[in-house]
Amino acid sequence: MILLFIYFLFLLLVLLKNKSVAIVLLAIQLVSLLGTFFIGRFIEITTIEDLSRLMIMSLLLSLIILPWKYYYGIKEIKSINSVRLNIITKFLIVINFFVFIVFLITTIVVMTTIKDVNEFKYAEGVSTDFYYNMLPFPTVFFNISILFYYFSYFMLPLHFYYLYKKKYWLSILCFVFSLNIVLYGLTFFSRAVVLQFVFLYFSMLYLLYGALTNAVKKTIKISLIVIMTISVGYFIDISQRRFDEDREAVKTYSKTIPNDALTQDPVTFSYLDYASQGFFNGYEVLEIYEGEGFDGKLTYQSISSFFNSPMDNHEAIKYRQKLWPKHYSYSFNGFTAYAVYDYGIVGSILLCIVYFFSVRKIRPKNGAIDLKNLFLIGLLIQIPLMSIFYNQLGGIFIAFILLVPLWLYMKKEKI
Repeated sequence: MILLFIYFLFLLLVLLKNKSVAIVLLAIQLVSLLGTFFIGRFIEITTIEDLSRLMIMSLLLSLIILPWKYYYGIKEIKSINSVRLNIITKFLIVINFFVFIVFLITTIVVMTTIKDVNEFKYAEGVSTDFYYNMLPFPTVFFNISILFYYFSYFMLPLHFYYLYKKKYWLSILCFVFSLNIVLYGLTFFSRAVVLQFVFLYFSMLYLLYGALTNAVKKTIKISLIVIMTISVGYFIDISQRRFDEDREAVKTYSKTIPNDALTQDPVTFSYLDYASQGFFNGYEVLEIYEGEGFDGKLTYQSISSFFNSPMDNHEAIKYRQKLWPKHYSYSFNGFTAYAVYDYGIVGSILLCIVYFFSVRKIRPKNGAIDLKNLFLIGLLIQIPLMSIFYNQLGGIFIAFILLVPLWLYMKKEKI
């Protein structure tokens, strides 16, 4: 992985001058790659095929990172028609209020009831039975919230817009409801969703920092420290619980730690492995790729899960285990592996090219960004942000669909 590390370090140094959002994205890649040097796993590049896999990884990642080099120096957020904006804001607040209440209650019940995190997350049917039998409200409320929670992605653009407009209470309200992203993850002990929110918030703050007043900047810095402290505490707590509750799993996991790893402590090693496994796993599943893939099912899984029967979901899991044997079926395999297995090599390259030009098209101009484009940016930037783990396109696919009517409504009339 040293070749990829050198490549991304070179890009970081080249782009460092303009202080674009691409720097944040490259820094995430470098931190993840740095961790690969400490987990005791190695890749030997001895053939043209080996080198070609690294080239595919670097190409696809470059295409989703480099268009963000145009995102810097923003001093203004251009608004839309005030009447339309008020309607959209009220609509999103009402929807997210319902989701917030449902997810908050669910999170409290889950956190205070579940004793075995591993069984709840990984044993087939356990979490489903819990949601259907243990929640203090009809399960349909939870199912509706899973669909409507995608509206919470649109609360962060509004949060920063109202900060820019100095409407602080409205900004705080939008921020609170953006936490539905986190609450969704807490309902099933997800650590990745917490990282997703932290990455997303920090990247949007970095992008819009120049448009905020000094007083707001100071307040946000303090808030970020609090958010980071809580996030790290939650991450450590869930990690510790997963090891404490299943000693057999600890023994099994300990046997998988390479002798050359920086540490043999399973909990400490799990942090390094969590941050860096996407590159190694991704490369290794590309090694066994023979053209058979998921035909887009990974991307559309968020939609199909609403219509599939339990048998369909079971068959999908079995097929995934067939293509990605051993630990690959439930581990992070990185953006490249997900994309190649879902769209093929050519399809992945074409998709990333479309992504590149789409992101570049809505870039800020003359130090200003359109609010309606900020809604799109909040979704599109998640793909490179989470690329060290998986292809986030599947995670935001429903949000894109929900955004279409809102975006057209915002675009219909300019001020």
